[in-house]
Amino acid sequence: MTYQLKNYSEAYLNKQYEIGNNHLTTWLGAQQSPIDRLRDIYSQADFDPETKFYALNDEEVVGFITAKPINDNSANMEFPLIKPGHEAVEEELMQFAFNTLKNKGISKIISRVSPRWGMTSDYAEKYGYREKELLWKSGRLVVNSYIQPSSNTNSIDVAEADYEEIKKILISFRKNSEGEAQKQLDLLARITERVTSWKIVRENDEIIGHDHLVEDIRDNQKARMNAIYSTNDNVRNSIMNAHVQAALASNIQFIDIFFWGPTEKMEAPYLNYGFDIGELYTYEKDL
Repeated sequence: MTYQLKNYSEAYLNKQYEIGNNHLTTWLGAQQSPIDRLRDIYSQADFDPETKFYALNDEEVVGFITAKPINDNSANMEFPLIKPGHEAVEEELMQFAFNTLKNKGISKIISRVSPRWGMTSDYAEKYGYREKELLWKSGRLVVNSYIQPSSNTNSIDVAEADYEEIKKILISFRKNSEGEAQKQLDLLARITERVTSWKIVRENDEIIGHDHLVEDIRDNQKARMNAIYSTNDNVRNSIMNAHVQAALASNIQFIDIFFWGPTEKMEAPYLNYGFDIGELYTYEKDL
């Protein structure tokens, strides 16, 4: 087949979304941005159409790569997403992206890699990348497959009177700044219709457990939670049970979770609940 390699055109967005969505729905912790969001990002004043790369066959987009400069000499770049049957264009598309970025003065590119993200591990090895750092661990629970633990503690709904104490927990447990913690509380208060479960556990008038479950803004079959703040397993089990009960009542099929920074090593109990967990890394390459 003969392919044409081109930079961004708004006419490519529908196929970009279609190809991206077909791939990313099978990747752990990944999600394709909707077309309206892409259109908004690609219409910003600092958008450079020469950092988006497309392969066309008979005027149809069959693959693409997205990149974004970090500074004058470095850029983030995702690995190619290609329509099945057109895998042969991969090397041409990658070289097109490499050469274009190099001609723009980029000398280092950083890409995301996970064994759970399609061919990204193979691409990193093939194109001479080196591992940089762990970005996060992500997990997904199929709600109907939840392995329910025992708990003799009851969680309760969060009230506005709890906010200041929760803010302190966000600062100490999640290492948020005071401004970040307040922003999180303000957001949860604004999106109450998507807050599926927001629970605390108290003991001796002190919060000893806290977390929230929020329905995905793009897909009402999914919700997202955090590693639960808890002082013991029983408390964590209580909040996890409450989240799953609320998810079932709201017809949510999947719960996603991310472990990063201060919660990076807290995944073990969630494996026991039935979460499928994988790691996402950044890799880098000199051009």
